[in-house]
Amino acid sequence: MWSSAEKLALRYSELMATDPGVIDAAFYDELRRYYSEEEIVELGAFIGFNVGYHTFFGTLKFYPMFAPDGRLVDQQESARIYGDAPGSLAAPASVA
Repeated sequence: MWSSAEKLALRYSELMATDPGVIDAAFYDELRRYYSEEEIVELGAFIGFNVGYHTFFGTLKFYPMFAPDGRLVDQQESARIYGDAPGSLAAPASVA
């Protein structure tokens, strides 16, 4: 079960990846209900780095380095596990 703060952070991540233009002052006000300014900056930087990282690796068709069970795997094994569209290259799921 996700807390309200966690759901909002996940929504922030989803919007940063899919529709950053809708993140407005009201959204940041909502974040401030749960997070300090420093935490919002850290969260935003972390999300931004990861969105860029996954976008870059998506252009290379780079598969995740870890299997769902946490094992470190090579690209061939990862391709067998994740198929043609690894989760990091697929469209994000919506957080309810």
